[in-house]
Amino acid sequence: MTITFDDVAQNRRVDDFKKEEEEELMKVLSDKYGLPYIDLRGLAPEPDAMRMIKEEIAKEINSAPFKILGKKLYIATVNPNNTKLVELINSLEARGNKVTLFLCSHASINHVLSRYDDIHEITKIEGGMIDFTKEKLETLMSSFETIKDLTKKFEELAKSDVLYKTSKLIELIVAGAVKFDASDIHIEPEEESVRVRYRLNGALEDIVFLSNSLLGQIISRFKLLSGLKLSNSGNAQDGRFSISLGEVEIEVRVSVIPGNYGESFVMRLLDPRHVFSDLDKIDFGDKIRELVEKALARPNGVLLTTGPTGSGKTTTLYAFLSKSYTPEIKIVTIEDPVEYHLEGITQTQVEEEKGYTFLSGLRSVLRQDPDVIMVGEIRDEDTAKVAINAALTGHLVFSTLHTNNAAGTIPRLIDLKVNPKVIASALSLSLAQRLVRKLCPYCKQEYVASEKETRLITNVLGEMKIFKKDSSMRGFSPTETYKLYKSVGCEKCSNGYKGRTGLFEAVPMSLDLEKIITSNPSEHEIKEIVKKQGIPTMREDGIIKVLSGITSIDEVARVIDLYEE
Repeated sequence: MTITFDDVAQNRRVDDFKKEEEEELMKVLSDKYGLPYIDLRGLAPEPDAMRMIKEEIAKEINSAPFKILGKKLYIATVNPNNTKLVELINSLEARGNKVTLFLCSHASINHVLSRYDDIHEITKIEGGMIDFTKEKLETLMSSFETIKDLTKKFEELAKSDVLYKTSKLIELIVAGAVKFDASDIHIEPEEESVRVRYRLNGALEDIVFLSNSLLGQIISRFKLLSGLKLSNSGNAQDGRFSISLGEVEIEVRVSVIPGNYGESFVMRLLDPRHVFSDLDKIDFGDKIRELVEKALARPNGVLLTTGPTGSGKTTTLYAFLSKSYTPEIKIVTIEDPVEYHLEGITQTQVEEEKGYTFLSGLRSVLRQDPDVIMVGEIRDEDTAKVAINAALTGHLVFSTLHTNNAAGTIPRLIDLKVNPKVIASALSLSLAQRLVRKLCPYCKQEYVASEKETRLITNVLGEMKIFKKDSSMRGFSPTETYKLYKSVGCEKCSNGYKGRTGLFEAVPMSLDLEKIITSNPSEHEIKEIVKKQGIPTMREDGIIKVLSGITSIDEVARVIDLYEE
């Protein structure tokens, strides 16, 4: 047998071990010197603090400033007895500064010292700093009314010779996204230009194509805003910044990855004004709303929402939380990340690098004596088992699960090795959902359904059993012709659509379902039981919303298999 020895991997492990040894040593020495210990390896030092000590001096004394609050300056060092460090501190305090000294490892010092390159770059671009004040954004937003107006404004600015052009372009990018309620901003370098796109009503739309010569400056400013390394262009980075609109603060989550033609940016705008925490504002049909409210009224049980990323699951969970909240109960969430803050609810965020996962968080939360628990996502069998068992011990549990439809929830939980008998006792309701764009009420155009559309609608309506029971579906029955609506587009909308609504289906636990659950039922078997209960499928919910003029048949077909069942 041949044994291959990996020098590089072995040396790396030895280096990592030595670094951790030094961290432990510094913790011990901190007691000896009477100084607090700090680990700066994962911290972004503040540029204003670093400017207080020149790079060459910081390197010479193996010490680095990393934070400043008013006149309070925080400095980390590996040797507090260095005479030049003592002289520097005396000089700083003579100028009215108050220095707080921390003990740290060489790895921490080197991490902070490596950021001086970024500080030099920041100094170069600082003259054109970006202004995201409420007044500035409102002034910019008032200067255009439509996407076409915004595109024209971009093109004029890009061709002009105004001072700090790049900063003004970035201010306009953000102002446009805020005005048109974009959920994401995409800045994508291509071979001949930089494409700027917004995600509007769930679909990406081109806004402007900028010159490649502007890319480097745009990237530098967004990195500066987001607390990212300016000098690191070969690795993915994540950051964030906030936009204040007075009483409302929009958090922007930034992701940057390297690409063939430069770094690609995606910024997600989390606007608290757009979170529907009111269950009544979610467009459930009568039957599904009845099932949801019945499940929420129970003191215990599991409610699961399913669907792909971006299908509105988090919004639905927040609506569940708001509906459940009263001052008499304790609600705790475990999220990744916390997207919106809800009053009266304890919200925690997953930090896997610190060991706080969905599983460890859930176990910790159960020791907090909560009445209601929200787990952002069930990803593995341990989390699934703990969540299900929490429902059996008197807790109401909300979470999400990755399945294609509501009927797939039970097979998925069984795949995660949850006892089928326990599922029958704990699971109250599984809800599947998708988001579709709503037709613009100002420009949507009526037309008579085609032969193919007529056949589809007739088949779906013929299968439905609940017209008399569900007021949202009354007035719709199989016929020879159907009046539908299609998107047109006007100045008040985005390509004929304005806003979004949900398509839903649900699987409640029932006696019939309990009888077959131990035999690991297929999705088809579960669907047959649900069908007998008169609960509409997502396909049926979509057709009713098409006939109601809420959305178009093309839009429903975009998100679900409308023509196949």
